[in-house]
Amino acid sequence: MRALDMRVGVLRRLKALLSDQRGAYDLIQLALIIPTFVVLLYGSFEVLKLVSIRQSLDAGTYQASRYLSVYHKFYYDDTYNRTSANDQLQAERLIWETLLANPFISQDAPPNVLIRYLDHEGLEIPPPTDFPCQDIDVLADSSQLAFTVRTQMTLPWRTSVLGVPMGDITLVSAHTAVVDCGPWYPPPATPTPTPTSSGWF
Repeated sequence: MRALDMRVGVLRRLKALLSDQRGAYDLIQLALIIPTFVVLLYGSFEVLKLVSIRQSLDAGTYQASRYLSVYHKFYYDDTYNRTSANDQLQAERLIWETLLANPFISQDAPPNVLIRYLDHEGLEIPPPTDFPCQDIDVLADSSQLAFTVRTQMTLPWRTSVLGVPMGDITLVSAHTAVVDCGPWYPPPATPTPTPTSSGWF
């Protein structure tokens, strides 16, 4: 008789548990929110990758434009004889080294990078390593000394969110610099007066 009462009690509790609807709406809300949260989390990580790579592209493009504004064919004298230097190669190497230093870019699958050089009017020009600094006195406008390094990079992978392809991503960066047509040297130091027995002279 006691065993029968125990079975009846268990059956009643089970029936009460199955008929209890408290918390059902919370479970439905959780089931609806979790996929949205996962998509936002994964999408945030993809955005973080793109922002990091874009910053590396900007930094490399800036360094290349700055390098070419200072170092070019006519930037040499007795102290800095650079006639044999390949300044275009050095500038583009700065871009590649900056990109490959990014942890999100694999050296096994490097991105497709296109580097272009534009003049002050936006027309494509050869790398400004042979800029005619000897003609600087006859230039009509100082803006003609300006050039732009434009870098376009297509990521080596297709961006996707939870398996849904988002397509190829192309990032573009451009920095403008002005050609420096002569090495700068610090002015000679002014001699410091020395004290004498009669005072300063």
